[in-house]
Amino acid sequence: MGRNILINKDIPLSKIRSEKAKIKSEWAYFEKLTFIEDVYAGENVNYAIEKRGKTAQTGYNWVNAWNESGFEGLKRKPGSTGKSKLTENELKELKKLIKKRKLTGNRQIKKLIQDKFGVTYSERQISRIMDKLNFGYAKPYVIPAKSPEDADEQLKKTSKKRKSL
Repeated sequence: MGRNILINKDIPLSKIRSEKAKIKSEWAYFEKLTFIEDVYAGENVNYAIEKRGKTAQTGYNWVNAWNESGFEGLKRKPGSTGKSKLTENELKELKKLIKKRKLTGNRQIKKLIQDKFGVTYSERQISRIMDKLNFGYAKPYVIPAKSPEDADEQLKKTSKKRKSL
């Protein structure tokens, strides 16, 4: 195990994540270009795309995009930022509904979103939304709102009875 090291934390973690997101889109473009380069060099599309851990269909999509529009075909399209289909207000309303109805499963929540907002998400995306709404993975259980005022005495009585048995 390494020794602890001091690191300057003047830059917020959100800024670091933002920079990583910028690089990620550039990396995706680089990956597409190197794929096209491999196909230019005579590699089979299936082999060239398999090296990158993508499906054959993705490879053919990239080739078609390249054939139709060259470099621009491989770049991310404007407006394809992956913005949520639900507004911030709808997400707040969703959170209230989940709590009110005591929903616990992704399928239940997926159905609620479809019925209430007319939006269809995959179950994986429902998990992401639940994370965004700060719902955890713990099994839900009921926490009694109030215990009787004489709860301590009741406990003592029941424990004495059990000891005598």
